Amino acid sequence: MRGAPLGEVRCDGLVAATPAGSTGYNLANGGPVLAWGVEGYVVSFIAPHTLTARALVVAPDDVLEVANGSSEEPVEVTTDGRPACSLGPQERIELHFEHSQALLAQIPGATFYNRLRDKFGRLAY
Repeated sequence: MRGAPLGEVRCDGLVAATPAGSTGYNLANGGPVLAWGVEGYVVSFIAPHTLTARALVVAPDDVLEVANGSSEEPVEVTTDGRPACSLGPQERIELHFEHSQALLAQIPGATFYNRLRDKFGRLAY
């Protein structure tokens, strides 16, 4: 919902990841793996300065506003490991889900769940 404050999290950064890119930095931050086909994205915090900050799965039509809370230092914004822009002190940026931005090539029989099991093993209880 636009304009509904969620809160403030002091952290070293955050990762916003789509289902196609959810297993890299997001997983390293303790965020969930999103199955291919899930509409939306996940936001996970890098080294949050609190024990209560958890990853958030964001609905595709929701817009997340991220602010640089520093009064002195800029922060770098990267996309897929490439510099995108610099966010100055107290500046804000909006994150939102873009539909149909990329196509994934898939080998026949190589489903998301087969790949997940091959990478991480079978789920155990």
